[in-house]
Amino acid sequence: MSEQLSRLKAIGRVWPQVLTMIAFMVAISLRFPLWFVMLSAVINGTAVTYLTRSYASSPSRRGGDPFLGAIVIGSGLASIALTLKWWGVEQQSKLAPGALLRRAGHTEVTSDPALAWSSVVTQWGSCAIFLVIVAVWGLGSARAD
Repeated sequence: MSEQLSRLKAIGRVWPQVLTMIAFMVAISLRFPLWFVMLSAVINGTAVTYLTRSYASSPSRRGGDPFLGAIVIGSGLASIALTLKWWGVEQQSKLAPGALLRRAGHTEVTSDPALAWSSVVTQWGSCAIFLVIVAVWGLGSARAD
């Protein structure tokens, strides 16, 4: 029971980052394919598991590198904002969720192929960068012990 309590306290130390990861999961579930949502859940879950184990084994830790934690929050919020922006565009254009995640889906919205590719790369890239940062943050906490 005390191990579970210490793990909950560990999550409490990094609640802004965990909340950002939860909001990210909600945002991508609105429009990204299921395989990407599942991959994101595995990465986020693994990071939280590593963090809770690390903080539970060393209660004196204060929540990891604050700079990297801030990067997790900032990149997560940017990715969430971009995802919700394009979700709104899909809703206004009456497109299926995720239609603008493929270049072909942009033919309804724009006639410029460069703009279409730029948008697709930006959408996928922002989410992928966030997941890499979360993985580094989570795994870095285990290596710091």
